[in-house]
Amino acid sequence: MTRSRNRVFLHARVVSAESGNQGLDGARAGHPVERRLNRIERVTAVYHGQVDQRFEDSMLVSFNSADEAVLGACEMQHRCSVLPQILRRRLALCIGIHQGLVRQRSQDIADGTPETAARLARVNDGILISREVVEGIGGDLRLFVQLLDETNTGMGIYTIDWREIPSGPHGVESLRPLSAPAPRSGPCLQLQLGLKTLEVSEHKPVVTIGRDPMNDLVVADSHVSRNHCKVERTAREILLVDSSINGTIVVGDNKQEMLIKNGSAALTGSGMIFLGRPFMGERRGGVRYESL
Repeated sequence: MTRSRNRVFLHARVVSAESGNQGLDGARAGHPVERRLNRIERVTAVYHGQVDQRFEDSMLVSFNSADEAVLGACEMQHRCSVLPQILRRRLALCIGIHQGLVRQRSQDIADGTPETAARLARVNDGILISREVVEGIGGDLRLFVQLLDETNTGMGIYTIDWREIPSGPHGVESLRPLSAPAPRSGPCLQLQLGLKTLEVSEHKPVVTIGRDPMNDLVVADSHVSRNHCKVERTAREILLVDSSINGTIVVGDNKQEMLIKNGSAALTGSGMIFLGRPFMGERRGGVRYESL
């Protein structure tokens, strides 16, 4: 009798978008493959996973839940996408995720889950997941999943658009059920970035936003400062305080745009916050706000 249990395996592989991987990670190039693998390892730790094997250009990691694996994979893509590329040799990150049994003793029977995850890691800058993983993720996260193929492989392969899921090391927390909301008093504002929702209230009077992963809301774009801005509660109002290089654009539901740069402005009603760039009709990466 085996003592195996379910675990979600993720295989991440760094490849050249052109032909061949030889000579990609030299010192003259700044060790780009190693830098990407180091970032993948750090993201794994943030999402409560563990590194099972590390190879020259890839890594096998495992997670306790499908939510943590998929959100971790999206974060890996975000973190690697902003790294500099090699001249004329663009690097891509391929990720495959599959759920199955993990061996706990030498006599346990292996089910090939890590090998399946490795086979799924074949789309440049993409994430492929099996049906078993899709069945294990939360309903909100399933909105970003699309069926890719179920005829040729017989297993059901899905893809997830990681660009639609904002970067942030604490995204898993937004999927967990919350207890009854605490009573509010005074000004209160709700902020939403992708799957993550936070309230600025007496219980959490300050929410920080920026590129640094230690922020409450993380937007990993080149035009976003590490500590771009914060939304803070005073006794009478909710303020957005900008400390960035490129400024912050606030667009109310009346479509009027307001630039805040090294200053502050009150947030009332509802609208969108864009970091370091104008609205231009593109809502991706924007933070939705609404007074409560």
